[in-house]
Amino acid sequence: MSECNKILRGLRVGDLVTHALYGDRWVGLIIDFEEVFDSKSKNRKIKALIQIQPGTDFEGFFKRTSPKDRINDNRGFVSVHWLFKIKERK
Repeated sequence: MSECNKILRGLRVGDLVTHALYGDRWVGLIIDFEEVFDSKSKNRKIKALIQIQPGTDFEGFFKRTSPKDRINDNRGFVSVHWLFKIKERK
């Protein structure tokens, strides 16, 4: 397994995900990933571009986030460390 896959924790573009702090009512679709380097600490962060699903409790979630992480009210970037893939029920 590559280091990138370890960091992404098995998340892929097209996955439905929930947020660790907001639970199952927060549902988003991964559209893309972005790698961000912090020049001061020389650390890298991987963020997922998320589209919040319409009709969920957190529609408009990105209205209250930092402008640098917001694309619009329902689309923005979230650190992959907060995201968990929704598993299919059989």
